[in-house]
Amino acid sequence: MKKTLKIFVLIIIVIGSIFIWYDQKRSFFKAINGEYITMWKRVGGICYLIPGKYYGVTKPKDGYVEMSTLAYLTVYYSDKLPNIILLRKESNYDYKAYDPVNRNYLFDDYILNKEKYRPIIYKEDATSSMDINKDASYLSINILEGYATDETGGTQR
Repeated sequence: MKKTLKIFVLIIIVIGSIFIWYDQKRSFFKAINGEYITMWKRVGGICYLIPGKYYGVTKPKDGYVEMSTLAYLTVYYSDKLPNIILLRKESNYDYKAYDPVNRNYLFDDYILNKEKYRPIIYKEDATSSMDINKDASYLSINILEGYATDETGGTQR
């Protein structure tokens, strides 16, 4: 009986450890401008995109983007907008952006404010997504596949 109980407890510990390891797994992507974003895919089909490198074991209180693990999102940075991170939804899945309480940066929707932000991000004669200004950068994040592409076409996993 004691041996069976020990085996049962061991199995529970192994399963719990695998679950915790899987749930705490995250990827860090670096934009050309040196900014990092953490992609944390959680159990249950939810993903958090958090500016910088986030190592916390619980969901951030603020300053993150929440969306489906099936989504695709582009994140824009610009030296001309040092406190704004632009988000562009590239799939049918919506996102929720939670600005940080300390307001050291804010999220804004690129599509809703395209006329305002396009001249800051893209060159005047831009014909493709790679034609961006020198002081801007972006990461196109494919959450489902777990990779990001920057403006040079480089892929990070």
